[in-house]
Amino acid sequence: MTTRLDHAFAAIDAANSQDPNWEEGKPANLLYGQRMAEEQQRMFPQADDVLRIACRGQHIERWTLPRSDFPMSRPGYLQWRQEQGRRHAGRIAGIMADAGYPAEDIDRARRMLTKQGIKRDPQVQALEDVICFTFIRWYLGDFMAAISDEKMPRIIEKTARKMSAEARARALAEFPMPETFAVYFRDADESRPVRRAVIVSHGQPGDPEPQQAAIEALAAEVARHDPGLEVLGATLAMPGALARTCRSDCVIYPMFMAEGWFTSTELPRRLIEAGAPGAHIMRPFGTDPGLPDLIVDKVRQAAEAERWTLDQVTLLLSAHGSQRSQASFQITTALAERLSPQFARLVTGFVEQEPFIADAARGLDRAISLPLFALRAEHVLEDLPEALDQAGFTGPRLDPIGLAPEVPAMIARSIATEVSSLK
Repeated sequence: MTTRLDHAFAAIDAANSQDPNWEEGKPANLLYGQRMAEEQQRMFPQADDVLRIACRGQHIERWTLPRSDFPMSRPGYLQWRQEQGRRHAGRIAGIMADAGYPAEDIDRARRMLTKQGIKRDPQVQALEDVICFTFIRWYLGDFMAAISDEKMPRIIEKTARKMSAEARARALAEFPMPETFAVYFRDADESRPVRRAVIVSHGQPGDPEPQQAAIEALAAEVARHDPGLEVLGATLAMPGALARTCRSDCVIYPMFMAEGWFTSTELPRRLIEAGAPGAHIMRPFGTDPGLPDLIVDKVRQAAEAERWTLDQVTLLLSAHGSQRSQASFQITTALAERLSPQFARLVTGFVEQEPFIADAARGLDRAISLPLFALRAEHVLEDLPEALDQAGFTGPRLDPIGLAPEVPAMIARSIATEVSSLK
């Protein structure tokens, strides 16, 4: 005899069988639903029909709403995720109604699939635990091969934070993982509120006090804009600064321009040493979503002072660069591509790699120099002015973008948004 559950599973599988993308000889969405069902049965063998259906249909017809239909930005990604959840919930609601399930069960499935009550509703949390286990068991390996190393710790941390304490403990027991990943499963207790933000910069090892004072002053300005929690500052160069300021209930805002070895490897290592292995590391200042608009505003102000319009301006973006890592080059190039339509011309130059600033700045007309540095340090004080002088650059020379008066408010907004997303 065909049960209501059989009817629902058959409808979900029939829909997912239409996925044009295949994996291991099956439509990818069909395989994903089957894997979710297997993981649910293993983790929650006594689950009722509603949880079983939500697991089986969690990605129903996902391919019909491509990621490319939304802006390729963090807000665009979140919009896509939310719309997918609504579509999945609506589709499953229709299938359950056709199978004869009562409205109460249909409403529960809808709440699960739109993540209403995660960390509060045990059934919603059970679905999330199954999703995370399915990801780790079946998809994490391929994901790691496609994602840069510096992004993986943040992805692992966010996965751990979504899980219940029981699921995290089970993951540690079932999945071999390096210590850099395992630490998040031991300390990612989402019920613990985030109480502090720490803005972290490199600092100056040979003379740590001035940069430590600068980052503390920045933290005080950010706190004035009330991101909703205490804000402190620390540099990696100041002995003991991380240990004094960082705890596992912190979010860390890296006052760095690029994602790379420091944000992916060195900063997590330092936080473990400082006794804050569970601290949540945000994306660095150079990737802050408010940065492009801020750059345009600062250049517009300088252009108006010269009685130029933006479509007459050549913008010279200068950055650190490196012979060892392409992180600075990549973030600068990405910013340049995004900003270039605003100006007559956009040129990039680097302190430590080609094209060097002195070469990039030579022969520019109606040009404005803007340094892509988070703080005023040696390169800004010495290398950049020397390179501009060498090139005969005569246009306005702006302060590093990290010193703009608008930056503390921008950082406060980003911290508040990040903390809200962790709840």
